[in-house]
Amino acid sequence: MTQPHAHDGRDARELARANTRARRGELETQALQEADQSAADLNQSQADADQTAADADQTASDADQALAARDQHASDRDQAAADWERTHAPADPAAIEAHESSRLERNEATRQREITAAGRAWVTARRIETATHRDDLARLRDLTAEARDRIAQARDDAAAARDRAAELREQRAAESGTIDDAILALQRARRSAAETRQRATDERAAAAADRRAAADDREHAASDRRLGGLDELTGVFRRGIGELALTHEIDRARRLGRRFVLAVLDVDELKDVNDHAGPTAGDALLRDVAIAITSTLRSYDITVRWGGDEFVFAMSDVTLGLAAERIAEIQRTLNARSPAASISAGQASLRDDDTLDSLIARADAELYLAKRRPST
Repeated sequence: MTQPHAHDGRDARELARANTRARRGELETQALQEADQSAADLNQSQADADQTAADADQTASDADQALAARDQHASDRDQAAADWERTHAPADPAAIEAHESSRLERNEATRQREITAAGRAWVTARRIETATHRDDLARLRDLTAEARDRIAQARDDAAAARDRAAELREQRAAESGTIDDAILALQRARRSAAETRQRATDERAAAAADRRAAADDREHAASDRRLGGLDELTGVFRRGIGELALTHEIDRARRLGRRFVLAVLDVDELKDVNDHAGPTAGDALLRDVAIAITSTLRSYDITVRWGGDEFVFAMSDVTLGLAAERIAEIQRTLNARSPAASISAGQASLRDDDTLDSLIARADAELYLAKRRPST
């Protein structure tokens, strides 16, 4: 009768542990498959969102083209009326008639311009909506990329576990001298591990593609905002369009449950600069302030020239403390361009019952207190 060897018990225990690991691996694989399905669903949502953004973009572009043509028509009517007036003597009855005709032409041109202005406001609103949507899409893509990276890491871990199990079983097979189905099982395990690693590589490539797409979305959003009506001097939003953009940001922060901080910034002693160095120097200072703000904030943060020497800007996903750090960084960036320049700022964090007006009022009150504090 053959006596049982001591390693037979060890083999049984190792086999039991290997079976346990195999079952765990099956559960991990099922979880990965579910994560794959979630990623696929998310990709479909992104594709749908891309199409929506593209449609809105095309609508805005078509409207822009039509409005530009209407604006040109109004300008042509103005020019024709002015040319007629210059070429006829005021006392000439024909000139009087021409003047009256010119007046009617000008009235019609004015009406056309008012229609154009209203249309441009509509186009701007659509562009702002498209920009906001693209920012949301970029954040979604970033989340997808992070999920894919986690899936890829899990696949790598699973592949490593399969390799370790295969090596152990191969060792046991060699020790016992059994070269049978165990070898086939080992080969299958190694092939499975290699396939898992390839899927992990594919996931990482997809994650990188998602991040590139997110960067493209943010670039498109920035372009949409540039086309949305900017202040000619500083290159940031004018107040009217800026109010619309800020309202959209507040709505989005509430919808996504995100933090939102709004800041009011004032350029100190701008009047003195204008009085002593001239308006050109004042304009240069305003441009430097706008550059300091936009170069410090993120590309999708909204900056608005609110008044002559006042700017309003929004910061999403930040605390009041981090917002204060960014304002301090704006001051340092400004001083690198204009060493003697200074700014004062107040900020407020979004509350449940806030409107844009109430949020600005609280930030403005903080600005007033900041200006009263003695400089250190």
